[in-house]
Formats: sequence, C-alpha cells, structure tokens
Amino acid sequence: MAHIPTKWAERKDKLYVTLQVSGATDVNVKFTENTISITGKGITPKAPEPHELSDQITLLKEIVPEKSTFKVLGVAIQVCATKKEEGYWNKLVNQSGSSTANWLSVDWNLWKDEDEEDDAPPGFGDYGDLSNMMNMGGMGGMGGMGGM
Repeated sequence: MAHIPTKWAERKDKLYVTLQVSGATDVNVKFTENTISITGKGITPKAPEPHELSDQITLLKEIVPEKSTFKVLGVAIQVCATKKEEGYWNKLVNQSGSSTANWLSVDWNLWKDEDEEDDAPPGFGDYGDLSNMMNMGGMGGMGGMGGM
C-alpha cells in the first residue's frame, strides 16, 4: 500500500499528524491503540485528480483512541492523537528511515524541543487555525515621505 504523504510532530503527551490531502471528502479516521487508519477521497501531491484514499499508520507506541481526534481542512487532514504514556518517541513508526523517506517527514512548523514545550497551548492550540495569518499587518507607511 502506498502511504499518503504525511508530516508529524510531537509533544510529551500528544502526536500531531498531518496528511497532505486537498479537497478531502467522505473522510473517516479510525484509531486503535497501535494504528491510525484513514479512508476517504481527495487529492494528494502524487495524484492530482480526486481519488479513493486508504492508509494505515502503524505507530511506534500506543495511543488512547477515545481521546484522539481529527479535523478535515481544505488542504489537509489533521490528527491529534493522545499518547498512552507521556514521553518522547523521537519517531512515529517502527520502520527504518529509508522505508519511510517517500511518505513521512517531520512537520517543522509544529516542532518544539522538549525544553520549549511549557510554552505550548493546550489541545490543538493553533494547529489548523489559519485565522491568525489573516491579522498579519503589512508594511506601514514610511514617515516623512508625505510630500513626494
């Protein structure tokens, strides 16, 4: 099975998994203690036309299925999985780097080092919230240039 291109990051108690699927519909994400299974329809970077999606990620360690959630956004499917035991995994799956190189990468936008984690908001935090980008101010006017 070919995996959906995926990025991930972690905190001591959570995993953040982003599946790169645009225009996803009919999405179903099923959690077990050791797996995250995804089905639906959408567009992936490797297939520019909408197609059936089916993927299963076998995790390195266990999660709590009933405390794990997902969101479908226009450009991705985002998963927030609660770890069964706190601690850093340092990798998402128990596979060598060469076997995951084509589909799995670190989500550097969400990555925090262990010593930075106390600053993180609870839960999803800003994960998936693009509204904060709408408030970015542009360059202000340059003072003293009014008469030009």
